Amino acid sequence: MAVQPTDTDLRLSSRRGFLKRAGLGLAALAAMSAAVGRIATDRRSGRELPGSGSIFEPRREDLLKHWRRRLNRFRLR
Repeated sequence: MAVQPTDTDLRLSSRRGFLKRAGLGLAALAAMSAAVGRIATDRRSGRELPGSGSIFEPRREDLLKHWRRRLNRFRLR
């Protein structure tokens, strides 16, 4: 005698049920990674940048030249 699958077995093993669970799982994974990423960036933002005179700080003259070159095309002629 063959055993008839129950309604819950059909719902869990159907393609629609699988796609629904997979979609919810991916959404949960994306939400968790976004939450963990936000927590990680909050920890990093507490670090201070190097002080003045650091090799990583752009010089004021270089910044002025950069913006002068970039905004030069908007000059009235």
